[in-house]
Amino acid sequence: MRMKKVFHWVWSILEVIIIIYVIIMTAYILNKNKFGYTQFGNYTFHSISLFDEKNVQNTKNGDLLVVRNSNDIKEGDVIYYYAPYNESYILRTDVVIAMQSDDYSSLYTVDHGGAVTISSNRVIGKYAKIYHSLGSIIAVLESRIGFLFLVLLPIMIVFIYQVYEFVIILRYENVEEDDDGDDDESNAKPAKEKAVVKTAKEEVEIL
Repeated sequence: MRMKKVFHWVWSILEVIIIIYVIIMTAYILNKNKFGYTQFGNYTFHSISLFDEKNVQNTKNGDLLVVRNSNDIKEGDVIYYYAPYNESYILRTDVVIAMQSDDYSSLYTVDHGGAVTISSNRVIGKYAKIYHSLGSIIAVLESRIGFLFLVLLPIMIVFIYQVYEFVIILRYENVEEDDDGDDDESNAKPAKEKAVVKTAKEEVEIL
């Protein structure tokens, strides 16, 4: 009985952890900006692939890149920006060699094998952190098989266990109700017999 309580307590904690984990991962996978990258507030996340190594400085395959949006960009800064590529966008880093600004937007000229002009709406910022190997884990979770087995499957296990517990509780309540009904019937029989005996005695006395 004690082991059962310990198991139930451990499973309850595990359920909470699984639910929080699934919510975070689902939000990470689904919360994409208009360029197709995960963004929470002022922070953009990206798992570095072999292709990205060539375009993003100081990164390697399997890293997780976290870039903070910033507007305080000056000439000479290395910036992170979205570059068009095959009808989508990739991340690049380049040095700003010139810039023009007005009250509404800015244009940045970077050195990418020649002068390339980028509008401010495609610039992420210049501040970034790199978390080694974490990007490989995120990439697996974002894949179809990873999402199925590492996100959907855990929450299905929690759901099935909850249904199982609900069925057990219903069965237990039904058994208790049956036991109470049997007790009432067993108690009613002696009372009925006493009433019959009493009635018989009264009839004898009258005679």
